[in-house]
Order: sequence, then C-alpha cells, then structure tokens
Amino acid sequence: MALKLDELTTALHRALGSGGVQLAPGALRACTVDGITPHVRIAPADAEQIAVALRLCAEHEAAVVPWGGGTAMHWGNVPRHAEVALSLERLTGLVEHDDANLTATVQAGVPLVSLQELLGRRNQFLAIDAARPQRATVGGIVAANTNGPRRMMYGSVRDLVIGMKVVLADGTPIKAGGKVVKNVAGYDMCKLFVGSLGTLGVITEATFKMAPQPETARTVMARGSLPQAAELTREVFASALLPAAVAVVHGEVAASAGFPGESVSVAVWAEGFEEAVARHVRDVTGMAERGGMAVEVLDGARHLRLWEVLRDFGADGMAPAVVRVTVPLAAVMDVIRFVQQPLDGALPQYVAHAGTGTVWLTIADAASAPRWVGRLTTMATERHGHVVLASAPPEVKRRLDVWGPPPPTLSLMKDLKHQFDPHGLLNPGRFVARL
Repeated sequence: MALKLDELTTALHRALGSGGVQLAPGALRACTVDGITPHVRIAPADAEQIAVALRLCAEHEAAVVPWGGGTAMHWGNVPRHAEVALSLERLTGLVEHDDANLTATVQAGVPLVSLQELLGRRNQFLAIDAARPQRATVGGIVAANTNGPRRMMYGSVRDLVIGMKVVLADGTPIKAGGKVVKNVAGYDMCKLFVGSLGTLGVITEATFKMAPQPETARTVMARGSLPQAAELTREVFASALLPAAVAVVHGEVAASAGFPGESVSVAVWAEGFEEAVARHVRDVTGMAERGGMAVEVLDGARHLRLWEVLRDFGADGMAPAVVRVTVPLAAVMDVIRFVQQPLDGALPQYVAHAGTGTVWLTIADAASAPRWVGRLTTMATERHGHVVLASAPPEVKRRLDVWGPPPPTLSLMKDLKHQFDPHGLLNPGRFVARL
C-alpha cells in the first residue's frame, strides 16, 4: 500500500501542481479524523482538477475525505481508512446572484460568513444558521445537512438547495436540479446528496433560495421553571404568531451567554417588519408574564450574542460528547424532562429547538455517552424520533454506531452507495451502518 500511495502522490503532483498537494506533517495533522491522519492533503483549483484527483485516487484504491471548513468532521463513525484529504478551500467564487429571483449559485469552499456578506450588499441572505459560520463552508453545510435555529421559519438545507454540481468517486461530474425555484424535471437528486456526509460524491457548487433581510429583529427571553417553560412554548405555538425560532435553554447555557442561569429560559426570536415584530414581542411578553415568568426583551448585540451561543452549542469541540435527539414537536419537553434523571454524575446541558423538534445535549463524561444514547434511543423511538451521537472521542465511537439502529431503508442506502461509490472510497465507514 505504501508503494501505491507514493505513486499516487507523484501522480497528484503532476495533475495538480505543487500548490495543490501538501505533505507537511502539520497540514496532515490538521486533517486528522478521529485519530486517523491522511497520507496526503490536496487542494484542487477547480471542479476539473477535483475530477482528475478522484480518478487517480480510484485507480490507486485510496480513500478520500472531502474537507470544507472542518466544522462537521466530528460527525459520523470512525473512518475505516483515509489516505487523502481533499480540501475545497480554493473553490471560493460566487458564481451568480440572481437577486430578482432570490437565488444564488456559489462554489462549495465559500465560508458561510463570506457568502452572507456578499448577499447582504443586495439586502438578501441565506437562511441557514450553521454553527461557526466563519469556518463552515457551503459544501460542508450541505453535505452535513447543518441546520440552525431559524429552520422552523425558513426551512431546512434540503428545502433551500435547488441545484448542485457534484463529482462522483470515479471522477464523473454530474448536475442536479437547476438555478430556478420551479424545477420539476425528473428526480430531485439534490436531496440525495444533502446530508450524505460526502459518501456519495464531492459537492463542488450549490444553488440556493435566498430570503430578503428582515427589517428588524428582537428576542423575548423568559425565565422560570420547566413547567412554566413548557406552558409558554405550548401557548406560543397555539397562537397565530410566526416566530423565527423558539428555544428552551438550560440555565448554564444561558449563563454562558451572559444571562441569569438559575432557571430554565425560553427564547423567542421574532424578525420581519417592525409592526409584526412589535406584536410578537407584546404577545409573547404577555403570555410569559401571565405565567409568572421573568421577561427581558433583547435587541442589537445582546440578541445576536444569545443566538450565536445557541447556534454554536455543542459545536465548539469543548464538550466531551454531544448528542442530538430529534422528536416530534409535542415530545420536545419529554426529552428535557427525561434528561433530568441522573446517570453517572452530572446531568446533560441542553438547547431544545422547540419549533423543529431538535434537542442538543452536551455530556460532561464521554464514557457515559453510550449509556445516555441507549436510554435516549429507547425514549425517542417510543415517540417516533431518533438519536445521533454527534461528537465523542474515537474510543467511544467504536463502541456503537453513532447514527443509531439501522433504518428500514438500509438496503436501499447500500444500493445507492454501491451505484455512486462502488469501491467505497468516499468517507468509508463514516455514514449510517458504517457505509
């Protein structure tokens, strides 16, 4: 294998040039995934070079790990092997921004914060609140299906992607979808690649639906007991209000954002025209105060700071283990009540996105993560939900499938993997059932 890798490195140098191939130990260590360090790091200049590189890797049977900003590399099972890290860092162009039709096409290596800055010049934005947007890239966000707090208002990544270009494992370039919102010809192949974690192909370009920038935004922050928080969220969703996000927040998480942390908090984000936001603030404040909760209205920097903390919760690499529980909206409070039951010491901290059914948990003792995952999986399955171990040390990941029990569609997933990557060279072992 060593001889093959040396031959591959030589071939990659010829195809990509010296600037496209890195062998320095520091560069390779920076691309370590769950303790596995690649033999070579490449940074192709464009989609054509990516196609050439993947063809060479396929010929030499070298496994490839696509790499965007590295913010979601903690996702997935431990890879079986990883010889080549393929960085998209040189694909950073805004291909087209059709502001009249609210669409934009962008190369996969563009950091989200850079894209938002470009779109903001025309008073538009991409309504995806991915964690760590300074580093998170468009391609990585799509591949990992990274959603954020405002998903309940604007939709998920799967809803916002309308087209993409992908290079398959054998170097074949393909296109899916298009550059217009109404695109109904054939199968919607975009949804196949969203959330596939780079196991079916390397995304090189994506087209998204945009949204107009809201005129104003504010947050109602209500503090009280867990029963009070449950009643407030129930009342908000039973009303005619349409908030951008609703989160139930553990006290210590609120404290990390600079707010009192002695109780549970409910944060309700309202944005849009001033009149609509004012109504949301007035109505939610009234609901909370009638329920006996302490209320604070946030705007400007404090509003932004709170949602940055909630957006990045569990994604900063500081927590020993992170678990994501997804359940129907009516079961979100069940999850929070469930994690109040002690298991081997400290209780998990949580941020529960009540409008999307997603609850993020950080676990202080990574060794106890498999037991938490087992208990939570039983509870979530009873409520038609599922659990993912989003982050943990590799020795913990090896004890279970981080994606949970195999889904009923596993045979179909295996067939698709074989069709798109017959030799299993793209992120081998990292996806569901170690595909």
